[in-house]
Amino acid sequence: MKRALVAAERGAGVLLNINLMDTKMSEKPSFRLRPLEQRDLEAVAVFEGEIAKISFPDDPITDTNFYVKKLKQLMANKDAAAFVAESGGEVVGWANVSQRQNFITKEKYADFHSIYVAPSQRGGGVVAALVTAVFDWCESKKLDKVVFRTRADNERMKSVLARVGFVPTQIYYEKAFDGDRGGK
Repeated sequence: MKRALVAAERGAGVLLNINLMDTKMSEKPSFRLRPLEQRDLEAVAVFEGEIAKISFPDDPITDTNFYVKKLKQLMANKDAAAFVAESGGEVVGWANVSQRQNFITKEKYADFHSIYVAPSQRGGGVVAALVTAVFDWCESKKLDKVVFRTRADNERMKSVLARVGFVPTQIYYEKAFDGDRGGK
């Protein structure tokens, strides 16, 4: 049997070998994925508020009622999918995606809108499982491309996106006018 070893740098340059085969193949992850349900709306609305704080730090929408309404619309959208990760009876992560069409080229593509994992569950494979569920949905819809938008300074999200194969393709610029139109 092959043994998978990973070298990890810890502390003051100490190199540790971690045997990835120590986990029994029969062990199940401590979470399960399932489609978004009505009972999840409040928890996911809170996640969306947390995302808003990162994405729109100057003026985040954190009203859970706002997000519950949006989530109900999402659940009714036949061209969208939403997944939750559940652990111990609690929602610990979520992701959603929808099918879009370019209004010029008419090309259909996937718009990966949100992904969030509770801090207590980060590093435990939840992100990878949610991304896989989104990619599987895209494949089932025969979509050739998926896009994801994130804030330019959201390094954590940019790292996740790069890890799962996304590459940056566009830059969005913004200029605020604070009463001064002089170009500063």
